[in-house]
Amino acid sequence: MTGHLSLNRVMIFAPDIVGARQFFGEVLGLDLMRADEQTLTFQGSGFVLSVFLCEDIDAPDRYSQRPGASVAFTVPSLEVAMSELAAKGVRFLHSAPKAGPVGRYVAFADPFGTVFELMEWPAG
Repeated sequence: MTGHLSLNRVMIFAPDIVGARQFFGEVLGLDLMRADEQTLTFQGSGFVLSVFLCEDIDAPDRYSQRPGASVAFTVPSLEVAMSELAAKGVRFLHSAPKAGPVGRYVAFADPFGTVFELMEWPAG
């Protein structure tokens, strides 16, 4: 079965659909494809992201130490991306990029506590 799997979409659960529309559309710049009272679907570069309305909020603390998943977006320059997103009010979990086993990265949370990462591929 694993040879037949392909990524369909990234799904995010948020307690505020209006805030999610603003964050993913205006702050992150994803193109809104479809919207209703409980679901948003955005198109990114090579991926689809769907946001579903939920009731609970969870804090992003210790995201890498609890079961779950994180979505990582590739950017050409972490410093430029951090500067642009910080100017739009994005709160980063790291004050500067960190070196990881698959490249440099920095983590941030959406307004609802879901953690995302920005990554650069390692040189060479």
